[in-house]
Amino acid sequence: MPEKTVATKLASTRGTKFRKINMSRKVSQCPRCGAMSKRHSIGHRRLREVGISGPTVLEVTYSKHYCETCRKHFSLPMSHLAQPSGRFTNRVRRTAVDLVIKQAMTLEKATQRMRQKYYVHVPPTTLHDWVVAELTLA
Repeated sequence: MPEKTVATKLASTRGTKFRKINMSRKVSQCPRCGAMSKRHSIGHRRLREVGISGPTVLEVTYSKHYCETCRKHFSLPMSHLAQPSGRFTNRVRRTAVDLVIKQAMTLEKATQRMRQKYYVHVPPTTLHDWVVAELTLA
């Protein structure tokens, strides 16, 4: 009887480049009280990035800490790399939003351009949410 295969959440297409980024630290300063806190575990995130010659995925390793003073858990901030709980880097977001706002492309056309030129599939609904957020902030 043949075995069933389970698809992974992030399908790896042929030629995908994986770049590893280690943001893990043994000790980090608590953002609430400033006390030095030891690492208690390590987390992993996969982020889709703008590719030049093919699909690119960033594999980010980060540390999770527990502050004995505050009695709170925290992770090192990654806002310079991606939005919290986001699947795409800030560069993907900026590039896609610029196609819609600055180059006046439709959502579907911008999605198609992102896939063809930068090897990243950004769903039109996600792109719509990004554009609305950008226009609200402006």
